[in-house]
Amino acid sequence: MNEIIAFVKANCSDKNKIRSVGFFPLLLTATFLCVPSSGDQFTSVSRADRFLSLFSIIRFKNAMCSGPSGLSGTCYTYKSCVKNGGRATSSCANGYGTCCVTRLSCGGRTTNNCTYIESPNYPDFFNEARTCVQTISLNSDACQVRLDVTEVNLVGPDSKGNCNNDVLKFSQDIKWTQVCGITRNTHFYLDVDPTVSGTLDFTFTTDGTSFNRRWRIKVSQICCTKLSMAPMGCGQYFTSTTGSITGWNSQGNPDFYLSGQNYAICLRQELNTCSTTYLETTPSGNSFYPVCGDTLEWPGVHQANTVTQKDETCKPGGAFAFFSPVEPYTIQQQGPHYFYFVTKDTSNEHTRIGTSADNINIQYTQNSC
Repeated sequence: MNEIIAFVKANCSDKNKIRSVGFFPLLLTATFLCVPSSGDQFTSVSRADRFLSLFSIIRFKNAMCSGPSGLSGTCYTYKSCVKNGGRATSSCANGYGTCCVTRLSCGGRTTNNCTYIESPNYPDFFNEARTCVQTISLNSDACQVRLDVTEVNLVGPDSKGNCNNDVLKFSQDIKWTQVCGITRNTHFYLDVDPTVSGTLDFTFTTDGTSFNRRWRIKVSQICCTKLSMAPMGCGQYFTSTTGSITGWNSQGNPDFYLSGQNYAICLRQELNTCSTTYLETTPSGNSFYPVCGDTLEWPGVHQANTVTQKDETCKPGGAFAFFSPVEPYTIQQQGPHYFYFVTKDTSNEHTRIGTSADNINIQYTQNSC
């Protein structure tokens, strides 16, 4: 008898789920009720031990692990992994668990954490009209979901930032009313509430426009007690000393920014750093100016064209009211730093005027004290 009992806290759940098999179910259940609840997730496995006792209990953390082709997984028991739609790959937890990699296609649903939602037959492209819904069951104490975007390749918006052809919508969170275009190698956060709905749906709707479409997004639930939570309202949260800030459709051609956005871009101040330098790295080499009616607010105040400007940038009728910095811009204030990006107007043209670019591309570096 290799496995007598196992329970899995699939993601962030605060209740132990117990499954008894074989002998002594009451004794084993009582043992598990003594396990203290914590923010970490564990799986417990009981195995026979002919020398020490009739059984012993082994607990291993449901930690992140590495699966094939560089994909991330979660360490679960084999049965729990397969039951919830995952694929068991390499072993983990000294052989007591398996690295469970979950890849969800259209119509799929899972409770597994660290799930990849993918387009049909990914990495192949597809070119057709369809509606694809992919569903993540939320844990009872999940407050956020992090989206690590490998790529989203959809038909881009019109010149006003509206997704008239292809569109991605989320069933929870209101930071983005619509998503389309081409986005690669960045991340976003959704604020979720399992008491409102126990699921998070990703709905991709494509039309008959000829286009090579595909997507892959890693979806990770974050417990309310985790230090890795982003501040509420932050659509992006950067926690390294250097990185690149890009928005949805930053790699599009054209790279029009989307309408219907309302979120903060947040940067944590790291230890032993006293200032942060920002540099715009747009493909055109120019600054990004949202049209007036929309807002990009920079942290602090900055200097452009030798004139100190307010930290809000916009572009009314082609005349530059404020400027964002093409040149390096360093601020001394302590973190966290916040950019605010609000694009409510769906009628303004988002095309280039003068020397402006159409979307956010910013490199940042935190400087040592």
